[in-house]
Amino acid sequence: SKITTTTRHMFTGIIEEMGEVISLETRDDMTLWDGSKGKGTEMVLKGDIVLDGAYLGCSISVNGVCLTATEIDEDAKTFKVGLAPETLRKTNLGTYVPQSKQRVNLERASEIGGRNSGHFVQGHVDNVGTIMDQW
Repeated sequence: SKITTTTRHMFTGIIEEMGEVISLETRDDMTLWDGSKGKGTEMVLKGDIVLDGAYLGCSISVNGVCLTATEIDEDAKTFKVGLAPETLRKTNLGTYVPQSKQRVNLERASEIGGRNSGHFVQGHVDNVGTIMDQW
């Protein structure tokens, strides 16, 4: 029998910095998860702290959503992530207008034995709720 393992990246839920949405683009020639080319949405973000120790394929939480860094430009302090259709449906990430310099919450995945001043959260969206009241 075949044994499979699943890697789960954990976050503390403590925001490390506010980042900026540089671009949000839907393309027809995006490299998809299976290596094929197709329609997809990419977001480029600017951050500083979250790029410390970042590498291609690392997980970065953007507004509480676990996303994978597909490109990193250390000189420009930017990184690119792909946004799956389900991510666009269940989060506010597809609503950002880059020219308005909208800010997002950024956090690196926690390390075992490392940063953990909050609690463990995965950053995977399981459901959508409605805010009924604010105070």
